Amino acid sequence: MRIYAILLTVVAMLTGCSATPEFRAEKAFQHLEKQCEMGPRQPNSPEIEICREYIMHILSKSQAQIQRQDFTVTVRDSLYHGSNIIGQFYPRQSRRILLAAHYDTRPWADKDPEPQNHDLPIIGANDAASGVAVLLEIAELLQQNQPKNFGVDLVFFDLEDMGDYGANQNWCLGSKFFAENLPIRVPEKAIVIDMIGDKDLAIEMEHHSYHDSPALVNEIWEIAQARSSNNFKRKLGQRIFDDHIPLLQKGIEAAVIIDFDYPYWHTLQDTPDKCSAESLQTVGEVLLDLVYQK
Repeated sequence: MRIYAILLTVVAMLTGCSATPEFRAEKAFQHLEKQCEMGPRQPNSPEIEICREYIMHILSKSQAQIQRQDFTVTVRDSLYHGSNIIGQFYPRQSRRILLAAHYDTRPWADKDPEPQNHDLPIIGANDAASGVAVLLEIAELLQQNQPKNFGVDLVFFDLEDMGDYGANQNWCLGSKFFAENLPIRVPEKAIVIDMIGDKDLAIEMEHHSYHDSPALVNEIWEIAQARSSNNFKRKLGQRIFDDHIPLLQKGIEAAVIIDFDYPYWHTLQDTPDKCSAESLQTVGEVLLDLVYQK
C-alpha cells in the first residue's frame, strides 16, 4: 500500500495536479466539539480569545501564512474588540478562492423559548462552530495537497452575530471591516459557510447569492448534484444578510451556503447533539471539489 501511495503522489506531481483529498468528517466534528467545550465565544470574552488561539494553532500547524486583522466597533453603547483571522495557502498563486465562516457566538439567547434565558450567551454548535470546523479540516488537507488552479484563503470572521433583528447595521461587522480594508488579493470566488451542521440539512440557493453571483451558485449546486447530494436543494431561498453581503457590495463574486431553517437558532439548545459529522462532510466535500477542480 505504501508503494501504491508513493506512485499516486509521483503521478500527481508529474501531471501537475492533486487529486481531491478525502474530507475527514469525524475530524471535523472534533473541531466542532472542541469549540463548544470552550463555552460561549461571545465578543470580549476570554473564551473567544481561546478560540482565536485554537484557530491560529491549526492554521500554523497546517503551514498557512497567517494574518490577524484587528478592529474595534461600538454596539449598544459598548466597545468591542474584534479580530478577523486569515490563513493563506499557496500565496504566490494569483488565482484565489476565499472560503469563510464566522467564529463568534451570539451573546444573547434571545430566541430561546424561555424568556429568562434571553440574556445568556449561546454555545453555538451550529452557529458558528460548524462552519469553522469545516474550514479547519480543509486547512489540514490543503497543506498536504496543493490545488492545481487556485491558492486558497481561509477567513474566520469575528463579530458577525451582534445585530438587531430587522436592522442590518450591526450584523457582519467583521466581514464589513474585511471588505472595506481588503488585506489580500481579490478572490475569483468567495464562499461563506454558516449553520451547516444541522442533522436535518437542507440548503437552498440564498436569494442575494443567486441574484448577484448566479454562475458561482450554479457551479456549487452542480458540484453537489454530481455528488448526488440531496442536501443541496435547487430552490431559490430567502434573503439572508450574512458575511457574503459585504463581499458582494465590493463587487466580489460571492455566495453563502446556509441552512437557515434551524429550530435551535439563537437558543441555549444549539448544542453538538443537534449537529452531525455527515452534514459537515456534505459541505466539506463540495468545497473541496470546487477548490480541486481539474
